Amino acid sequence: MKDSLADIILNSEKRKNVLLLLIEGEKSRDEIKRSLNVPSTALIPQIKKLKEHGLVIQKNNHYVLTDMGKVLVENVLPFLKAVNVFEENGAYWLNRDLSGIPAPLLKRFGELGNYLIIEPDRNYLFEFPKEFTENIGKSRYVMAFNAYFHPEYPRLYSKLASEGIKVSLVLTDPVCERMKKDYMADVQKFTSFPDAELSVLKEAAGLATLVTTDRFLFLCLFDNHGQYDHKIIMSFDSGALQWSRELFDHFKSISESVQFPVIKKQ
Repeated sequence: MKDSLADIILNSEKRKNVLLLLIEGEKSRDEIKRSLNVPSTALIPQIKKLKEHGLVIQKNNHYVLTDMGKVLVENVLPFLKAVNVFEENGAYWLNRDLSGIPAPLLKRFGELGNYLIIEPDRNYLFEFPKEFTENIGKSRYVMAFNAYFHPEYPRLYSKLASEGIKVSLVLTDPVCERMKKDYMADVQKFTSFPDAELSVLKEAAGLATLVTTDRFLFLCLFDNHGQYDHKIIMSFDSGALQWSRELFDHFKSISESVQFPVIKKQ
């Protein structure tokens, strides 16, 4: 029985990876071998199958997707990317609450690409990971959504704004109330800077923290029981940055801008 096109694309990791590589453009056999780190003996039979099913052709010692191959790969690409995201850390994702992510962005979840899951030492739960601290101050802009209060956030956002970094901040109502109660001076200082924006989201969001900049994505999700376990996702992929900016824009679009009067010096 002849394999279906779905079987050819999905039932072999090597064939799948070849197709994902060729969507970028034509590649020689040596380029494919180097990129996928596979020997010729393992690669050639898989490329042969792709050619037999009309997905790949060979031109001048380079392999190229056929028009049919392009259509199929471009349509299956979001699925394959999502599989890669979830497959890499299945136990983590099985216990995550993704309900706070709008459906259109959830469909593009594979755009997270390559990412890190950072589990902080229990003795340093309230310290930012070095990947965060090394990059946040070098960012041209910072867009942050917080449904979880961190005692360092008020000082951090004020410091960034004071250094001329454009900061747009969306807080859930409870987080904003906590900041006003215990960190009012920092909040007032933050809102006094011309490139600082503060908005409040009145409704539940289902997401703990999102920080997106021109350099990285910093994402914290609640578990299925609504608890925050301090596990952090970071990604530096361009696709993840675009995806996370759109996620922040969603939260900002349903929030209300607020301003606090600056304390006058006596």
